[in-house]
Amino acid sequence: MKIMMWNTPGIRFAGVLLMGFLLSAWAVKVALDQPEWDHVFEPGQVLESSQGQITLEDEDLLAEPGEIESHQVLNRFYERQDEILRVISDPSFPFLPRPRRLADLPALFWIPLLVGLGSLAITGWIWALRARDLSIALFALSGLSVFVSAVPSAIYTTRDVALPSALFRVLETLNAWGAAWFGITMLALFLIYPVRMRHWKAIALAETVFFGIWIAAYSMQWTPDPMNVSALIAALMLALCAAIGAQFFATRANPTARASLVWLGLSVLLGAGAFVVFNTLPLLFGMDPMQQGYAFLFFLIIYLGLAAGLTRYRLFEVGQWAFRFLFYIAGAVMLVVLDAVLIFMLGMDRLPALGLALLAVGFLYLPLRDLLWGFFSRKGRLETHELLAESLHVAFAPSTSQRAQRWENLLRKLFDPLEMGPAPGRVEKIEILEDGLTLAVPPVASASSMKLAYPWGGRGLFSSSSKELAAQIVSLIEQAESNRDAYDRGVTEERRRVAQDLHDDVGARLLTGLYLADENLRTTIQAAIADIRSIVSGISGEKVPLERLLAELRHETHRRLETAKIELQWPLSEGPELSRLLDYRQHKAISSGVREIVSNVIRHAGAKRLQVEIKLDPEIICLSFSDNGSGLPASALNGEAPGFGLKGLERRLFTIGGKLELKTLSPGSRVILSVPFEVPTDPLNRG
Repeated sequence: MKIMMWNTPGIRFAGVLLMGFLLSAWAVKVALDQPEWDHVFEPGQVLESSQGQITLEDEDLLAEPGEIESHQVLNRFYERQDEILRVISDPSFPFLPRPRRLADLPALFWIPLLVGLGSLAITGWIWALRARDLSIALFALSGLSVFVSAVPSAIYTTRDVALPSALFRVLETLNAWGAAWFGITMLALFLIYPVRMRHWKAIALAETVFFGIWIAAYSMQWTPDPMNVSALIAALMLALCAAIGAQFFATRANPTARASLVWLGLSVLLGAGAFVVFNTLPLLFGMDPMQQGYAFLFFLIIYLGLAAGLTRYRLFEVGQWAFRFLFYIAGAVMLVVLDAVLIFMLGMDRLPALGLALLAVGFLYLPLRDLLWGFFSRKGRLETHELLAESLHVAFAPSTSQRAQRWENLLRKLFDPLEMGPAPGRVEKIEILEDGLTLAVPPVASASSMKLAYPWGGRGLFSSSSKELAAQIVSLIEQAESNRDAYDRGVTEERRRVAQDLHDDVGARLLTGLYLADENLRTTIQAAIADIRSIVSGISGEKVPLERLLAELRHETHRRLETAKIELQWPLSEGPELSRLLDYRQHKAISSGVREIVSNVIRHAGAKRLQVEIKLDPEIICLSFSDNGSGLPASALNGEAPGFGLKGLERRLFTIGGKLELKTLSPGSRVILSVPFEVPTDPLNRG
């Protein structure tokens, strides 16, 4: 149990912060232990006491011994540091030192110290959450390397005149090793992230051994003078650029990995590249570099970018509770820092300082924290009324295909995934897979199980809040569908009652009239009975096979044309589509259309022959009627025909996604009916 407690993210992060604060406190103590002089030391000045005499040289006052290229000159630099201290530390020296106060430490001390501490905190935060992830471990080591490099630099670059050579050597060695290991670990990181390169283990081992031997040999002064720390950092930067270029090529077919690489690669190239350009390269070419303390600011670009990139692309759950965790830690740190500043720098008493720090945190930090948290947590979040409206929009779509399409559109609106499609196999419940990269959603709204990948355009991960949001919207849609199904069942029962009444009452009376009517009226009554049967079938939801419908229409058309002495050419149709079932609107549109066209041929065309051709494919039924009569008038071809026959037929076809075409032949005319096999439920929505 104790082991598990110490293995929690909070404990790990607290350990990292404790180490950082302790080492930072040590750095502050070492800096404060150095005396402060009310005297400006300049090159050429002669320092003299009972311990001897020494003339200051330009190299003695160098802030960064890395500017010295020769091992021999560097050793002489350290020896002269001890000589200067021996002379100025004697009581006979004309200028007396005073104890150094916290307010005496310049900005050049605090900048690298805070940058190093910030880098350690950012990387430690990410590592605490995913300690077993190799890319995160390398990320954390790079942050530790920056801390190891920055803290010594803060001490020796802000010395007033000289440091003990033993301490100076240790600090300069730590600075050099920290810089080298930053490059080594960052290079190893880009060998495995965003994608693992081929032979990455061998390459990582080779670069670690090569650059590790280089920095070790430099520290032992075994390398030639040109192979100093500046040359090592420049070489590591070139290798890092090559690794980023290789990753850019390797991620060409992976949009999410490419986006991650661009984010991280630019952060490193801008941060480390700026440090090299403004601090390292000038040393190699004998020019004046930027103060190393200020140059460390460029590392903030790296770690802010890397932290954002790693949390948004790779880390499960970081987008939610980890940011809360970080905000609370930041508030505590801000409180401690403000309290210390008020006590040590402004001289306030402890109790008033603590009260003022609490007020500052409460009135400044907490509102800012809430604002930032709202920004990070608002992705995909809809208000309650919006969720209800979207759920009803999906559940009450007029057709199953439209319900499925609206469901997919809603998922895209909520999560903006780069990839979305049917899940392999049936999904029983909402699940987060692949450490937050994908979300599996069960069947809903007539759609199959769905799998969503790389949410928010590849810039984030699915988290517990994503899962809760998906579950909430699925529950709302299922409730709406249940209510819609209950309503549909009531409508169906009412339709069946009406159909039964038509069949039992109206149909029976027409059947009685059929036996009593004369020959001329009998044909009309038979057609009325057929229409009643068709209406009853439609109301009751019964579907008609296409083959049976065409056979009945062929028989009816033959009888009507035979009475009018018009020849009919209607060959039998073949094909698997004949077994397809048509709903009421489809077979009613076809039967009404055939009857209207035949009536026009009999009454107006003056034709002697009518030829019917049926073309079937998996998507559409096409019926073509060609006669050899007088042809259609120009007004009919222009859509201006009087009466309601063709206009009504065109409207009926329009509501089911079909169409009517009129063509002139020589002689005669052609009318083509097109009816799709799949039609929308909503007559106003035909797509």
